[in-house]
Amino acid sequence: MRIGFVVGTLARGGAEKQLVFMLQALQKLEIEAVVLCLTRGEPYEEEIINLGFDVRHVGSPKYRLSRLSNIVRALRETRADIIQSSHFYTNVYAGAAGKILRIPSIGAVRSDLVYEIQSHRITGRLQVSLPDMLITNSDTARRRLLERGFDTAKIEFVRNVVETKDGSTKGLLRPGLNILFAGRLDKNKRPERFVRLASILKEKFPHTDLKFQIAGDGEKRFELETTAELLGLGPDKLIFLGDCADMSCVYAGADILVSTSEREGTPNVVLEAMAHGLPVVATAVGGTTDIVTNGRGFLVEPGDENALIKVASDLILNEDLRRHLGTEARQYVRTNHSLDALQKHLLKIYEGVSKKAETRPVFGFKSERAE
Repeated sequence: MRIGFVVGTLARGGAEKQLVFMLQALQKLEIEAVVLCLTRGEPYEEEIINLGFDVRHVGSPKYRLSRLSNIVRALRETRADIIQSSHFYTNVYAGAAGKILRIPSIGAVRSDLVYEIQSHRITGRLQVSLPDMLITNSDTARRRLLERGFDTAKIEFVRNVVETKDGSTKGLLRPGLNILFAGRLDKNKRPERFVRLASILKEKFPHTDLKFQIAGDGEKRFELETTAELLGLGPDKLIFLGDCADMSCVYAGADILVSTSEREGTPNVVLEAMAHGLPVVATAVGGTTDIVTNGRGFLVEPGDENALIKVASDLILNEDLRRHLGTEARQYVRTNHSLDALQKHLLKIYEGVSKKAETRPVFGFKSERAE
């Protein structure tokens, strides 16, 4: 069996990291794969090549039909049995190519679905209707697809994978109680909420050695740095770490993770922090509500600043509570988000879609499997 992955980018991000985990799972299953990417020269490309998988660039042409032609040609050359999209906006390519070549196609829903459809107004509905089946990374997205009338047999909820650590990783040597924000600095992650929280907590706990860290980069960084300076949050209080190739030392040096997103699927950052035993304060959006529950952290409504301040304050004041939540969080991730579980789930999905594959020609093309 050979899987052809269509991806929009291989930059550092949640969907891209999960693609790497999927490829690692396929490697263990001895299933072949090729990655067809619309961009080139990004961080995860080298990592995927080092795993032994072929990465092909298919995205230079300006028009979607030209890109689709490149994808179809590459799939023919590599004799892919299944085509799978890693990003929502590449679902249309996977679905169309699958119908042309008469091979099963799998799409991806990695946010709360509503946002994804709204942000792709022209192609939004096609992105979920063209693929033969959809993989979501949150139960919230799965439920919303069902509410829209999708057949339950067409949807699979696949949990994100997280590497769990044994606690031996050395953290950043920064004294005090360290509160971390990690993620892209864009409008969906709402990092400005974290900067304001840092300012308020600094004033509320003048005799506590609080330190704040922002790991990640993006379009809002300059604005955030300017705001931090105006609020009196110098490098001694708030440090911008930028993109971090290895987040393990960042998590290991932190005491609390705060996630302030407006929209999410299942955030890797939250799961990674939990895997490192960090207590989490997060906004109740998307798949975050599925994982930060039952004594594993605190949820607040997006924009409820008072609630955010209260739960962050509770964690600052109570070391035992931080330790308890962190222990529960780490155990949850180890049990529910392992590479072994992904491996078994993917095999089940691929075997299922292969059995359901149709045999009749579409758009006048003869099935590659019938030749």
